[in-house]
Amino acid sequence: MKTKAVIYARYSSSTQSELSIEGQLQVCHEYAGHNGYEVVGTFIDRAISGTAAKNRPGFRQMLEDSADGGFEAVLVYQLDRFARNRFDSAMSKYLLRQNGVRVVSARETISGDASGILMEAVLEGMAEYYSCELSQKVRRGLTLNAQKGLYTGAGIPPGYKIRNKRFIVDTATAPTVRRVFSLYLANHSIAEIVRQIGKPYNKGSIRRILSNPRYTGLYKYSDTEIPGAIPRIIDDETFRQAQALLGRKRQKP
Repeated sequence: MKTKAVIYARYSSSTQSELSIEGQLQVCHEYAGHNGYEVVGTFIDRAISGTAAKNRPGFRQMLEDSADGGFEAVLVYQLDRFARNRFDSAMSKYLLRQNGVRVVSARETISGDASGILMEAVLEGMAEYYSCELSQKVRRGLTLNAQKGLYTGAGIPPGYKIRNKRFIVDTATAPTVRRVFSLYLANHSIAEIVRQIGKPYNKGSIRRILSNPRYTGLYKYSDTEIPGAIPRIIDDETFRQAQALLGRKRQKP
């Protein structure tokens, strides 16, 4: 009698694609066919990191369904598809074991004795190490881009657009930014400014414009601040006066 199993597959947005899912499923199905498993379902997380189980809906559903007794094994392409965080991996496997379910890697031979426990721990540790190392490299790359005044992938405020990874003034929206500051310093309320300018602006977007130091040419990313790294739209005094007025209005009862 074949052991009932489900397949869990995942790819992360940074390095893989939908083709990765197809490859994982194919390998797991082949493994199941050769090793006495009957695949009764699949759970998939697309473009989601494996570092936190709480952020993976397919993974959470698989854990929840394991309590129903419909399967006895979870097949994964490799253990790093199951989790890249040792704590999440240990807790999830404990929950599955409580429900009579074990995790099986189609690409990694792990015995059921003491040496298998050690091998599994090594593989999980390596997965977490490589995940952490990749995150550090990404952060270093973004910081280096920031130090050069290059776009790092965050939101682009009205008044700017990106060309060759650099901020340039958007001639279509920069006049609107200047008008927002002018109207506000002329004592128009934010609600009045929204009515005058119209869509797609609202009270929140107007406040963000009035509070954004980038319009003075200041580049900010994490702890990096570089004056003059991007084109200026508003002079320093106009921005200072707007901040002072925003502060006074916030203090009013």
